[in-house]
Amino acid sequence: MKHIDRPAIARLSAGMVCATLMLFACTRDKDDEAAGPAEPAAAPAESGPGVNIDEATQKRLGLGFAIVGEAQGQSKAEGIATVLDSAALISTLDDLAAARSDVSSQEQNTSRLQGLYQDGGNASLQALEAARTQLAAARARLTAAQSRARADWGSALIDANDAASRTALRDLRNGDGTLLRAEFNAELADASSLHYSVGAAREGELAAAQFIAFSRAPTTSTSGVAVTLALPARDSKNAPRPGARFAVIAASTQGASQPLVPESAAIADGGALWCYVESAPGRFDRIALDSDHRIAQGYPAADARPGARVVVRGAPLLLSLERGAGAAAPAADED
Repeated sequence: MKHIDRPAIARLSAGMVCATLMLFACTRDKDDEAAGPAEPAAAPAESGPGVNIDEATQKRLGLGFAIVGEAQGQSKAEGIATVLDSAALISTLDDLAAARSDVSSQEQNTSRLQGLYQDGGNASLQALEAARTQLAAARARLTAAQSRARADWGSALIDANDAASRTALRDLRNGDGTLLRAEFNAELADASSLHYSVGAAREGELAAAQFIAFSRAPTTSTSGVAVTLALPARDSKNAPRPGARFAVIAASTQGASQPLVPESAAIADGGALWCYVESAPGRFDRIALDSDHRIAQGYPAADARPGARVVVRGAPLLLSLERGAGAAAPAADED
């Protein structure tokens, strides 16, 4: 039987294993070189100004979020409202009431003399004719006074033929309201259904006003139309004086729906208002807000997607991150 050199066989086997491993390693290196370097994980797609931050960074920054909502679009017209002298209106109404009372008294006297004259001559024809003359004069005075009052104040206030006018007059007599005449250059479609907001004494405040009447008569400062508004009193001691002028907005809620972000999401930069809306996981786009059409619920944002998350706490931090990234970019290019 031939002798078997076991140590030699072991050395040969080990050498074959090493050679196989080396060959495998070389083949893998060549494949890697052919394939090129591995591509990094794709970042969220960018679409304009914004920042990319992962969820951990969002938590570390303490960001707070709300949901982009929707609201009906608004059309609006801007004008100037002038405070009217409510005391003069009350005096005019009192004068009309006195004229109506005089007419009523003359009618009763004439009717009494008419009855007496017909019953047997207890009243002379001359007295009856004099009473009729006085009644006609009283009626003429009342008609003239009503015409002047309607021309000055409008039929709605003078005749008080609807609930809004009666409520406004009651408040004015109690010192609980202010009357305004708002003038607009633009036409107002269905003026009675519009929502009117009047600028208050302090900048940035708006107060809702009640529509009273609409007039197509030429206005004092424009060639457009005018409406009479009643403004509830906030503080009777600081009520605006007659002749004071305020900005007024007539807004309609008719129109298509539009994205709406809460006011707390707005940040100012470059003379405009912006917000950060999440367009993809980890990607927050900086979107412009329509500050000219602000409503009570917030700002319209045409480029936002309803239902997306919008940053309402920590947005200035995102703006700082975005500015920092923009400043660092040139230095990276130089290297």
